[in-house]
Amino acid sequence: MSEQPVSVDRKRQMMATFDGIAAQYDVLRFVQICARRLLELAELPPGAHVLDVGTGTGLLAMTAGELVGPTGRVVGVDLSPVMVAAARQKLTAAGIPQVEFLQGDAEHLDLPDGTFDTVFFASSLFFVPDMSAALREAGRLLAPGGCVAFTGFGESFFHPLRELWEERLRQHHLPTANPPIQRLADPAVCRHLLSEAGFVQVSVQSEQIGYYLPGAEQRWHEIAAGLEGLPLKNLPAELREQIHFEHMAELAAFTTPQGLWIDVPTHFALGRKSGAHP
Repeated sequence: MSEQPVSVDRKRQMMATFDGIAAQYDVLRFVQICARRLLELAELPPGAHVLDVGTGTGLLAMTAGELVGPTGRVVGVDLSPVMVAAARQKLTAAGIPQVEFLQGDAEHLDLPDGTFDTVFFASSLFFVPDMSAALREAGRLLAPGGCVAFTGFGESFFHPLRELWEERLRQHHLPTANPPIQRLADPAVCRHLLSEAGFVQVSVQSEQIGYYLPGAEQRWHEIAAGLEGLPLKNLPAELREQIHFEHMAELAAFTTPQGLWIDVPTHFALGRKSGAHP
């Protein structure tokens, strides 16, 4: 039996999920730090043509637009129409004419072959049902010698706070909702995916990009803004407040004079399409 209907259903569910968190997506600090570091490693030159797949609200794409300058071009693509609308709204305010945002499916993008010098998947590839297909599509869209760059997160991502929050949800018989980081938690998997998709000069660099939040309330804001907070949506106000109170109390034990540590071990994976860059 074909797996296509399952894939289509997953994409519809994913679209609805990200539509639901678009309004607060920019609260997620780790997404921003990850995107900026990936841009640094890719070393975009002025005039480059860039594709940002899973662009979200467009942070990487708009930052890339400033780096490539007026002679460059940046296209940000996302499956979620609400994310794309939010990115376009930010773009209007920023006024970066070399950037545009489109709705699209990472596995099947309506863009011409060999159009881009660099393709990014910042905190997005592990959401794609067929990661290999998305990387092959990136290869189709890259010019010879072009670069693909993506990120994955290690096993200790948000540890121990992620497990603490999941246990709090279980205490109230609520489901958990987290990014499927396990798909790219192993650097060897990142290397294999790039090699399997035909990329050369493959490298995977692992870094700790974690940070301190001032305190427990800031952690709550990040929970509410992202996937972790999805089980809270549509809860009665009294139950939501009860969970908030309970979680703030248990987070106190993890708060130090420096604040609340957010552990973000990150793999930065890069590869090149074979052939000489023009």
